Amino acid sequence: MMTSEYLPFDPLVEPKHKLPAGTVDCHFHVFEDPKLYPYTADRSYTPSLAPWAAFEAMNQAIGADRAVLVHPSVYGHDHSTLYDTMHAHAERLRAVAVLSVDSTDAEIERLHLAGTRGTRVNILFAGGSQLSDAETLARRIQPFGWHIQFLVDVAAKPDIPMWAAKLGVPVVFDHFGHPSKPSVDDAGFRNMCALVKEGTAWVKLSGAYRVVDPANQWAAIQPFVDALLNTRTDRLVWGTDWPHPNIPAPMPNDGDIADTVFQWLPSEALRQQILVKNPEQLYDFAPFVNR
Repeated sequence: MMTSEYLPFDPLVEPKHKLPAGTVDCHFHVFEDPKLYPYTADRSYTPSLAPWAAFEAMNQAIGADRAVLVHPSVYGHDHSTLYDTMHAHAERLRAVAVLSVDSTDAEIERLHLAGTRGTRVNILFAGGSQLSDAETLARRIQPFGWHIQFLVDVAAKPDIPMWAAKLGVPVVFDHFGHPSKPSVDDAGFRNMCALVKEGTAWVKLSGAYRVVDPANQWAAIQPFVDALLNTRTDRLVWGTDWPHPNIPAPMPNDGDIADTVFQWLPSEALRQQILVKNPEQLYDFAPFVNR
């Protein structure tokens, strides 16, 4: 087990642009005091503290009005932080849980009532569900209208997208499919794009620094963005991946991450669709009313 703490987030967030009203940050985590919310022993990393208050300040600075809390692997199947965060900010948030195959229907219903709309299958970091659980989980969540979110390297497992298409629930791929071979011509990435084009899969435009060289991340990731925009723009969502856990230096700045959206999505209509309308559909948000 890796016990060293990872980089802290950059608290200085000064974007040049504000994101559209109603924007949903579709991928963030919180790491509160481990004395109150202990980490699971079966984990790959120990995160730096990243409390809700710091996330809220960052999201307000970039102009995101809503967000999706993704339960991180370091908590295993203990959803205490999810429940408490969702309860305190119910109107603003939706969540993605990490179910075990032993989760009861009552627990799934409780998570649903708290605002959860999917479960994550994590086969990159210890503490998450394993791929072999996905078929069982798909049957369990189907009555609730949930999706399965995959944290998987599509380059290492190029058959995963086609296999996932048969699960009978919508599937979402984190971080451009997290390909370890950063090429748009890679078979796994192409298979994922094909699935998006069919309308079965969604992809998160997030975590560019997990896919390409962080020193040149915004230029290097652009071909991946363009390839996905050429599939179906109504199956793409965006997220900051705050507080960017389990990555090597340098730590990305969230102001830069938000400003890059205007490069990726140059038209107002495209930003409205991917930042506002698509996540309303995927995560069951009510249409945004700008108060």
